[in-house]
Amino acid sequence: MRARTKGQVTAGARTNLSGPLRGVGILLDPPRDASPTLAGRGLLQWSPRDLHLGAANAEEASMPTDPAASRPREDSPAQGAAGGVDGRGEGGASDAHHADFWEALYSRRSIRRFLPDPVPRELIDRVMHAGTWAPSSCNYQMWDVVAVDDPELNSQLTALSSQMGNAPVNLVVSYARDFSEEGWANVQSASAMIQNMSLAAGVLGLGTFWITQMGDREKLRELVGLPRDRLVVAVLALGVPKVVPAQGPRRRPLSEVTHYNTYAGRAIPSSTDPADWSPELLSLYQRARVLNGLRHNKPREWETRALVTFLDRCLPEAHGAAAGESETIRPWLDVLPCSGILTERLSRERRGFRFDVVERTVEVARFAAGRTRPRGASLAWPEESAAEGFEPPAPEAYDVVSCFFRLEGLQATERAALLSAMARWMKPEGRILLGFVSSRSFHGAMEALRRRRGGPGGVEYVLAPDPNIGPFEALDPRTVEEWVGAAGLRVSERLALGALPCAEEVAFRTRNASPRLSRLARGLAACLAPLGRIGGIEAARGRYRFLVLEH
Repeated sequence: MRARTKGQVTAGARTNLSGPLRGVGILLDPPRDASPTLAGRGLLQWSPRDLHLGAANAEEASMPTDPAASRPREDSPAQGAAGGVDGRGEGGASDAHHADFWEALYSRRSIRRFLPDPVPRELIDRVMHAGTWAPSSCNYQMWDVVAVDDPELNSQLTALSSQMGNAPVNLVVSYARDFSEEGWANVQSASAMIQNMSLAAGVLGLGTFWITQMGDREKLRELVGLPRDRLVVAVLALGVPKVVPAQGPRRRPLSEVTHYNTYAGRAIPSSTDPADWSPELLSLYQRARVLNGLRHNKPREWETRALVTFLDRCLPEAHGAAAGESETIRPWLDVLPCSGILTERLSRERRGFRFDVVERTVEVARFAAGRTRPRGASLAWPEESAAEGFEPPAPEAYDVVSCFFRLEGLQATERAALLSAMARWMKPEGRILLGFVSSRSFHGAMEALRRRRGGPGGVEYVLAPDPNIGPFEALDPRTVEEWVGAAGLRVSERLALGALPCAEEVAFRTRNASPRLSRLARGLAACLAPLGRIGGIEAARGRYRFLVLEH
């Protein structure tokens, strides 16, 4: 028997856990004749480590540190591949190394950028073979996978969903439509297969991205030749990663997501209605989304254009003035910026100001403040959330206080309270810049259409401008001005923009629709565009409403 070296585990080898499970053996690799081996220079070789389930800090145990193997890989998985799909060399004995299970699990990443290099079919076969060793309902194994590596066919898939245009290979995963329907067992079985394939791809030096937004899945099924009785569950993009994140997103602490015997947590709502969200749950949800998955988001161009138009019209001073060129750098407070997408743009557009941010949680506040230059202060609202190092804003401290598209996500009682707080934070001669979406615009009709057409539902997909995360409810302009008056403020300027959706937004909203429907929507938008420029229509029906408020 060949000696084992660091980072290698022989077929069928076991490792022992430390901590409270010390002495329990875990099979890292199945017998050699039962599964494919993973060979080649692209195979990651890790040093086995113990899994310390008995860590002193339970949260640290639930969020293991990232292994060095998660750094960008230098070797190509196409180089040095040895053996066939069964993992044996010419002599029939396996010459492959095996990755430690825990390292493979914790180093897996969702890859959004791939190299255009084709993937050898031998490696594709190994990935799919790993998928077939997933559990399935009643062990029926009624799955079928179509590996699409033909560029022309992939271009047709891209027309259905842009997400299928990022990798050289798309694995279309299906399951028997009428088998194991109870409890969605067919979908569960196919999902287990996808997870297996994702882990195997990472070990081979490849990357994957799990795609559920496939456009017309029946059209997709027809394009790849699957029969009518096969349900397309998802697509797994596969290729050589162009960029591999060195660190994965943070995970919710184990204590928050796991329970023994009975549920003892507080469920995050899926409703888009702010009335269904307590302030505490909204804070928890936004913190998780900002820290775990929204760092790469970019604002929509039409939304940014509306904001810049408002700034140029109502706050032209300090435009483009770099820090140090103006006599004084004035304080600006951005309220509930969430991911900080708009705060970053504001700090670039008005460089004569220093931008502080006020948020519900210190983590989100610091993340948003970190997007500004110079970095601003991280402040707390409501005051009950304040703590040492996370103080509420000082009264009468800011020349400008801004709040863009954030009132819509709050409960009704919080909206008036926030406006009153903003009035306190503003200097006596200062201004409040307020932006919101009007319920008297086309926004409500678009949201209703989105829900009816069978697209993605729930709070994650609610129609709302960035940086909204969570529930969203368009506001009546008259009601907003009533809150303004109750806060002791007056409206000095008004601006309404976007009476009709622009061509860019129509193209974006219909990107995954059928080509015929997309052309129809774009044509209709082009025909109606002149109506939005008729005097009075934009003022009455503009989607984006902006107010300048003063004492």
